[in-house]
Amino acid sequence: MTYRSWHAGALTLAFLLSIAAVQVKADELVASTGDGEAAEAAPGLSLRNNVMVDDDVVRLGDLFMESLSVGDTPIAQAPAPGQTIALDARFLRQLARAYRLDWQPDSKFEKVLVGRISQRIDATQVVASINDAIHERAGNDARLDLVLDGGDVEFTLPTNITPTIAVRNLQYDPTSQRFAAMLIVPADGPTVLQRQVSGSIFETIDIPVFNHAMGAGTTVQEGDLQWISIRTDRLIGNVITDSRQLVGMTTKRPLRTGQMLRGSDLVMTPAIRKNTLVTLALQSGQMNLTVTGRALEDAAIGQPIRVVNVNSKKELTGIVRDSSTIVIPVAGQLTLN
Repeated sequence: MTYRSWHAGALTLAFLLSIAAVQVKADELVASTGDGEAAEAAPGLSLRNNVMVDDDVVRLGDLFMESLSVGDTPIAQAPAPGQTIALDARFLRQLARAYRLDWQPDSKFEKVLVGRISQRIDATQVVASINDAIHERAGNDARLDLVLDGGDVEFTLPTNITPTIAVRNLQYDPTSQRFAAMLIVPADGPTVLQRQVSGSIFETIDIPVFNHAMGAGTTVQEGDLQWISIRTDRLIGNVITDSRQLVGMTTKRPLRTGQMLRGSDLVMTPAIRKNTLVTLALQSGQMNLTVTGRALEDAAIGQPIRVVNVNSKKELTGIVRDSSTIVIPVAGQLTLN
């Protein structure tokens, strides 16, 4: 039986018993006073609308703002950690009569909401514990994305339980990328909660993407990029994983924020633009020859480019060395003049 189902049954039984017990408590109290004098002499008690308890039971003193001589008396089972129950006007009226308190409900709708202080082991902590156990079993440090069957798992605990979790009976199949395990809370000592879980495992990788929309023909700067984690099974072909393949490149088309980027989405940023006047350089041994030329097309550093010698009107093909210089291969030296 789980803590939650046991607690729900205990709560229902406790309410039935507490209603029946209030008169018994009152009889005992009358006997102790000897003459039936009211247990609480102070008039005009003020009921609290909302109460938070940190115990398995709700006590009489929790319900009123004033101090009561019988305030430590348990009057109901507390709700489960993190949960809330309502004590209605009928119950409260019987309670006041039983303990001879100077209080009456203002209406049949009056109630006290009683909550239980709790602490949580959230889904992030659960996944991290399973992740660590799988890494230990697999013997590698690959980054993993765990998807639990049935959604996220969390544990809500009373404050007297250490919020730690242990992973037991781990079964992991790297071929099918499936796992199953038993989660135990707390990690050490008597088990308070346990749950069987299963799910799928996916390796992940960080990739660079744009942190804002980029128009066509825009040169990529470092500040345009952000990193996101993505499952490797979702990577498209030719996706760029190194930011050095992006910085300085030019977008060929409009690209969205966070979009996976492929090599075909970008081109090298031209160092020389069409119709720009450039220096045509030939180096052969000790000979260095330069003339003025004009670019016939755009080209990036290291790319071939067609140029024309402005003096001889001869068309040549060279390699872009920098933003103003085209190196002409030795085979083209006879056409420089």
